Amino acid sequence: MSVSKFRLLFWSVLLLALLLRLGAVVAVRPWSEHYQNAYLIYDPVVYRELKAGGVELHEALQIYDPLVYHELAQIFRKDGITEEFRNIVAIFAPGYPILLGFIYKLFGTSVIPPLIANVLFGVLTCAFLMIATLRAFSERAAIIAGVLFAFHPHSIRFTVMLYSETLFMLITSVFILGLVYIQQSDKRWVWGLVITTLAAALGAFSRISMLYFSVLAVLIWVLSSRTNWRLAVHRFLLFAVFYLICLSPWMIYNKIHHGTFRLSVSGEYNLLVLVVGSAISDDLDTFGVVRGELMQSAFERARQDGVNSPFEMSKYFLEPAIKKISENPARLVLSQLEGVLNFWIRPVQASSSRVAKLTEGNRKTIYYIYCSYIFQTALLAAWIALFFVKELIPRSWKFLSVVAVIYFAFTVGNAAYSRFFLHALPYILPVAAVNMVSFYDWLRKSALNRADPTISR
Repeated sequence: MSVSKFRLLFWSVLLLALLLRLGAVVAVRPWSEHYQNAYLIYDPVVYRELKAGGVELHEALQIYDPLVYHELAQIFRKDGITEEFRNIVAIFAPGYPILLGFIYKLFGTSVIPPLIANVLFGVLTCAFLMIATLRAFSERAAIIAGVLFAFHPHSIRFTVMLYSETLFMLITSVFILGLVYIQQSDKRWVWGLVITTLAAALGAFSRISMLYFSVLAVLIWVLSSRTNWRLAVHRFLLFAVFYLICLSPWMIYNKIHHGTFRLSVSGEYNLLVLVVGSAISDDLDTFGVVRGELMQSAFERARQDGVNSPFEMSKYFLEPAIKKISENPARLVLSQLEGVLNFWIRPVQASSSRVAKLTEGNRKTIYYIYCSYIFQTALLAAWIALFFVKELIPRSWKFLSVVAVIYFAFTVGNAAYSRFFLHALPYILPVAAVNMVSFYDWLRKSALNRADPTISR
């Protein structure tokens, strides 16, 4: 493929990604009251009932999180980083609400500017994914990866929501590009190390799951690359040191205000809410009820003991989680195994009263669900092919992609939220694109052989 042709296709894919996301924003009419109720607040009645029942703001938001980022941004816009803000972001990372708060400071509390920012994040993610795939594989694979991201239904859908997933995918795509450069034998590996470290720190600041996975990803990447093991260990240790330096301001800040260097209690919270809650739920409605009950129980026990610090409260998340797991460990294990498949498929066919309400007389939602199901199934088939191809995809890419899927699938358990799939999407698309290009080449060669058997000789 010539350079001019690749550039034309590159910019065409970015334009496609832009138009699809702008179209999604216009389609939901963010200036309307319907958007406020359906996408931003979701169910204000439940939230008011929680507060009327004496539930503190940080407790209500953690029980009922559709309001989290918007409410945090409002707090930041008005009063900066308050004690209330710090208590909430001990579970929900502060990066996205701070960014959202700055947007509100500049443009007011209209949701249109942050949705435009989401559109730009999506287009930039598409660009970085194509660049990373180009550097690692080929021009055709890069274009296919960009097209897959541009059309990805969940990616488009969450552009119109004030969640951190769109920003997180952008940071992850930059992280992957840094990993590609780390493998270089010339001086570019230093730039790769810097990019990877900064992206990992920003990723952790936006989604706590990146805090641990980035370390695992770099370790797998350098050890599975075809380099001297001493060089691999050297580069990993450098990453670990730089990473700790980048995180140290946040750690010191927590030490000053919370008396601990810990960054988050997200792990204990997710274990109780997502892993345990989803293991004992069969549908999203039941999951929502169980999730609220588990959280309310944890907060009530903490209040009885006079505990207000979110970091001291972590044991009140952990203890009931361990108790629930010990009651039926086999069910938890089975749920986790089912979660790996549901991580791919279930988000587009999960049953709930809200899904039923959205699909009733709404062709757009029905169209989205069916398109998502077809798209996710095709993407899963393309990704699974990495287990069967030989020498086409390097070991480092294979291990990284598989570990990403397993890590994020197990982290969210069987909760079946389509937003969680987006955490692993940047690790999936490059290898899926390579497999699609390989499959196309195989079909083309087979067709030519049937037309002229002498070609293969």
